[in-house]
Amino acid sequence: SRDQLLAIQHELDIAQSIQMSMLPKKFPAFPDRKEFDIHAAMTPAKEVGGDFYDFFLVDHDHLGFAIGDVSGKGVPAALFMAVCKTVLKTTALKGLPPDQCLAQVNRILYMESVASMFVTVFYGIMDVKSGEVTYCSGGHLPPYRIGKNGTVNAVETTGGLALGLMADAAYATKAMRLAKGEGFFLFTDGIS
Repeated sequence: SRDQLLAIQHELDIAQSIQMSMLPKKFPAFPDRKEFDIHAAMTPAKEVGGDFYDFFLVDHDHLGFAIGDVSGKGVPAALFMAVCKTVLKTTALKGLPPDQCLAQVNRILYMESVASMFVTVFYGIMDVKSGEVTYCSGGHLPPYRIGKNGTVNAVETTGGLALGLMADAAYATKAMRLAKGEGFFLFTDGIS
């Protein structure tokens, strides 16, 4: 029994290493870009979990960023997280607006999902020249806008359903403009 437990722990350690390697962790993430700064961190509740984040350049002037939280915990959530993150990034890199991106990801996840598995996602695209952010929520907690003077306000939600629950769920995009020195704070329910 002890050897079996050690083998399972070893496999969980490897799974955690693989999962963490899927997340961006080099900061500054884009050292040659002066228009924005970005930082992220994740601490799973167990060895592996269902939370994820990602950010990437959609093109030279547009930064895509996302955060998500898969239902459940542990290995099943971690496996579904890997699928969700991969499908989201692949779809987002097509340059679709956030609502169309989440709608397409939702359809794919719904077709491939195990019963009762879903993911909440917040996905945004920032025009790094103008500071305009277009965003869409798939049932995720709204982020906070951090003002230059330190004010903190919840971002207006778009009201979308978590991804993977209904094939034809509709999503909406909203927009806002971040001024120089302002920021976004995204999080999952582990923080709240």
